[in-house]
Amino acid sequence: MGPSVPPDKNQELKLVFFDVGQGDAALVSSGENMLIDAGPPDAGRNIIIPYLKQNGIDELKYIVATHYHDDHIGGIVEVMRGEDQTSGTADDIIPKEGILDRGGKYEGYSPAYDEYAGVAGTLRNAVHPGDVYDLGGASVEIVAADGEVANGTRIGLDPDDENAASVVLLVTSGDVSFLHASDITGGGGDPPYETADIETEIASTVGEVDILKVAHHGSKTSTNSNFLEMTGPDVAVISVGDGNDFGHPHDEVIDRLIDSGTEVYLTEEGWLDEEYLDSESVHIQNGPITILISEDQWEIDPY
Repeated sequence: MGPSVPPDKNQELKLVFFDVGQGDAALVSSGENMLIDAGPPDAGRNIIIPYLKQNGIDELKYIVATHYHDDHIGGIVEVMRGEDQTSGTADDIIPKEGILDRGGKYEGYSPAYDEYAGVAGTLRNAVHPGDVYDLGGASVEIVAADGEVANGTRIGLDPDDENAASVVLLVTSGDVSFLHASDITGGGGDPPYETADIETEIASTVGEVDILKVAHHGSKTSTNSNFLEMTGPDVAVISVGDGNDFGHPHDEVIDRLIDSGTEVYLTEEGWLDEEYLDSESVHIQNGPITILISEDQWEIDPY
């Protein structure tokens, strides 16, 4: 279990949601840096490393692999190999406190996972709900991992449902909270592709949050009504790629977010219906989305 240390309320927290196309990568910075996923292959080398270099970040405390799908872990090894993409050289970015993941292994075929497991090796640390990690000005709690929720609920998972096994994180700084929902499922899906509802158990555990990283790129299987009613986010971020093969984000998810009074930011348009483009509640960034937090205030940093 990580150290339980109260955040320094005077330390600014910065959240960066990278535009990695159809994938996920986010940076949490508050004195120390935590990279949550690194997008699909090539995103680590072409997007994340240049950002880190441009912003003078040469050290990560943690890297989190929320689950083992290529669009989340494909860039992790690239980040670790640094700008020259060669392991064992001076520019390597090795997280000083290791890599956090759900443990176990990926049951399907995945060259990205095989490379991740081989390079990460002994740096991997399996997390458990209730673990808390310190970033100096923020604390990060694991609220779900591998089908287990911090309230003690254990949900039986299909071994092939890698999304439902995702690590979910709650970041708090002062009075501001951010829930990174990874690709967790909310019970949606049509037969025979129904998913387990882990979202509702998570929401009942964390309560209201200010900022939400929407689960699974706005998939129809995510962001159910109970979850939104209990979490009530002010702003939601959807990491999604144009022309993706999955129809993300789903219009039902966008409708639920708008109806709940949530401001919605997308890294790219994806399959968003044109009727939403004129909505004052929906914003297409076509680039990284940055949120700055100080004390009990947060703001979107213009791009």
